Amino acid sequence: MTLRDDTERHQSGRDYKKAFGQFSSNKTQRIPTLNPMEFLLDAQADAGGGVHTIDFNKGDIIIRQSGMYLIIAGPQLGKVRGATPRWIDLWLRVNNIDVPNSNIRAVLIDPQEKTVGIMNSVLPLNRGDTVNIVMAAETIEEGMGLEAIAPDGEPTIPSIIVTVVQLD
Repeated sequence: MTLRDDTERHQSGRDYKKAFGQFSSNKTQRIPTLNPMEFLLDAQADAGGGVHTIDFNKGDIIIRQSGMYLIIAGPQLGKVRGATPRWIDLWLRVNNIDVPNSNIRAVLIDPQEKTVGIMNSVLPLNRGDTVNIVMAAETIEEGMGLEAIAPDGEPTIPSIIVTVVQLD
């Protein structure tokens, strides 16, 4: 098979044996409560003519085939006001159950600075499982959360990008 043949098969709607998906949000999402909250995703990357093998509905990533998965998320974190160091946590939840050892913490100080926290986990998921990313903050008084930015003449910087890849 030539590269051209493979490209034509890919563009013709080829089914993939391993599931994958990339999701993002182009919305800034501030934390309005001290309780943990799930955030919303509003975009799914084009599968390049292939079939989407993972679904999403708002903040829910829905697994369509069982297997071992790598989940990587890059949230862009910031706050609106205050100079006191404050923490914000993000972690995975599967079927409304928090995933052990999936939490990351960022400490935000300056409202002018943004930071990207990288979280990743490898875990078995079953067909029909729902995966969410959850966040909580030390305070709601400083407008902490995920921030999207729309620079002039450049693509939008999403408030989060989530990549899900089946490993087996």
